[in-house]
Amino acid sequence: MKQYVYTVVKEYPDGKRGKRERKICRYLNTLKVNRVYTHLGKGFPGMYRVLSVEEEECPD
Repeated sequence: MKQYVYTVVKEYPDGKRGKRERKICRYLNTLKVNRVYTHLGKGFPGMYRVLSVEEEECPD
């Protein structure tokens, strides 16, 4: 089974970006790079921009 590790950064309504990048893991490749998403889950309130995605194999 594969998992997708997204690198995201906080984005504010005035267009500014946060300085700290964070990682979020998903089992489905549903997020697109360079798009802004809201409500990504617990611990990710507000708007986040997806900077990159990496595909990894899950250990069994």
